[in-house]
Amino acid sequence: MHQLLKQHFGYDAFRPGQEDIISNIRRGSDALVIMPTGGGKSLCFQIPALLQEGITVVISPLIALMKDQVEGLNEVGIPATFINSSLSSDQVQARVMDIQSGAYKLVYVAPEGLLSGAFSQITRYTSIDMVAVDEAHCISQWGHDFRPSYRNIQGWVTSLPKRPVLTAFTATATKAVREDILSLLGLQAPHVFISGVDRDSLTYKVVKPADKFRFLKDWLKESPEDHSGIVYCATRKSVESVADKLQSAGFEAAPYHGGMEGWERSLVQEEFMMDKKKIVVATNAFGMGIDKPDVRFVIHYNMPKNMEAYYQEAGRAGRDGEASDCILMYDSSDIVKQKLLIGQSASDRDRMIIQMENLQTLIDYCHTNDCLKGQIRKYFGEDAVDVHCNSCSNCLDESEEVDVTEEAQKVLSCIYRVGQRYGVSLVTQVLRGAKTQKIREWRLDQVSTYGLLKDQSVPVVRELIMFLVSKGYIHMTADEYPVLKLNETARKLLKGQERISMKRTRLDLKPKKKAQKKAAVTEAKYPDLYDRLASLRFDLADAKGVPLYVVFSNAVLRELATHVPITEDAFMEIKGIGQKKYQTYGEDFRRVIVQYLDEKESEIV
Repeated sequence: MHQLLKQHFGYDAFRPGQEDIISNIRRGSDALVIMPTGGGKSLCFQIPALLQEGITVVISPLIALMKDQVEGLNEVGIPATFINSSLSSDQVQARVMDIQSGAYKLVYVAPEGLLSGAFSQITRYTSIDMVAVDEAHCISQWGHDFRPSYRNIQGWVTSLPKRPVLTAFTATATKAVREDILSLLGLQAPHVFISGVDRDSLTYKVVKPADKFRFLKDWLKESPEDHSGIVYCATRKSVESVADKLQSAGFEAAPYHGGMEGWERSLVQEEFMMDKKKIVVATNAFGMGIDKPDVRFVIHYNMPKNMEAYYQEAGRAGRDGEASDCILMYDSSDIVKQKLLIGQSASDRDRMIIQMENLQTLIDYCHTNDCLKGQIRKYFGEDAVDVHCNSCSNCLDESEEVDVTEEAQKVLSCIYRVGQRYGVSLVTQVLRGAKTQKIREWRLDQVSTYGLLKDQSVPVVRELIMFLVSKGYIHMTADEYPVLKLNETARKLLKGQERISMKRTRLDLKPKKKAQKKAAVTEAKYPDLYDRLASLRFDLADAKGVPLYVVFSNAVLRELATHVPITEDAFMEIKGIGQKKYQTYGEDFRRVIVQYLDEKESEIV
């Protein structure tokens, strides 16, 4: 294991959890692996694949994801290929013959391709020792990326002449989704490995700006120019609008959504991966195939549909372990959009109720005073008692807490006085003493709580209501037009038996002060050498048509520009450079370093 890790990937040690997973698979045990994005899931099936005599079939949901992984494996000297609809019939047949002759150790295929005629040839004449199901959460209808074709996997595995080791990998899975994966894939006596969802490199933030685009523009202006990122929008129309505005403001932004032609989407993704476009404005169609390790920010311009979708999308930032920002822009109108989308897409009422409840969890996340990372951990079933991460907008918010018990009692009393029959908007109107026709017709101006918060703005009253929902005092029904109802816990607060406070920033409703942005410089010892190496990397990647990180990651360039190796042995000491990588690129980079040293001989000791 360790020899292969060093030889192909250039690492001296495994990340936490990887060695146990690989050892389990080597012993022939099925496994379910839940590991955060960027945690090294792929290596957990790639190393075992090299240690087995037969092939490993990797079931992957996206063509782009297969292509990137296969390119990366071939670059480090691991024979891998894919079979999917992007190939001609002649190309497919040629690859089938190569697979049967033992030319590859890993074969990537989409779940829809398992039952194709071409793939059935492989299963008849080739020994399959392991099947790795990537993005395994797609098998569950309770997950956010349900894909019915994943339900074919168990039957296909059962049809094989010899049952292979079956492994499943995902970054996100609630308890219900985990149970679905285990059952629907038919894992036998599996070991379940859960690495946790926390990622130290990510800073989670919730902001509530009065003008979303102005906030986005100002934030991007303060970011280093060389940083790349993704801006997620809920609809195609929003994508086009935001991308156009960013382009007009001078940013390298490109739109991406399902309504574009396939070649247009491929071009945008390729330019993003090659750093030719720094910002992609996208719907969730820009998804699981994004393996770019140096995405420095993911900004949700609109609220996604649930916590799983948010965690998965935000997790595309900082895969290389470097500090990155995940910002969720909240606006109550986003809730309406998402509920309309849920109402249009849900197949039945039970499914709609579950989706509405999942959306409410994310709404509560936007209104809590508690640690945001702790809220994510709680959602995925992890212990999160007294979490204080010091890297989310709530933990970084040092504003004082203000006692809002009296105001909260007025809200709870109003909900009770109007019969627990109305939603946030109407309760807000009653509390503020609105004189609308609806209020008069329904005689809501006659209730004792009418106008009790008339001195507060609409946003402040709404924020207070949603805060009480997030704290569990109020329940919002899971409907397209939800109604506010009191929970049993509201009794103590109403009777004055407990008190409640909020951060002053929530009452002011101003965007929280942003942490000082990093300068657009590398931490390498010799930044000018780093720039030369980065330029060489771009030329090499561009010539081969592969993403920059396939040549060398930013971390490798930083190490090269710090330790300035000039021999093969010295290069092999750099973390992330294996034998094949050195054979392919080492001499080109060594030449640049030697030339740099010659020029700087008097300055470098």
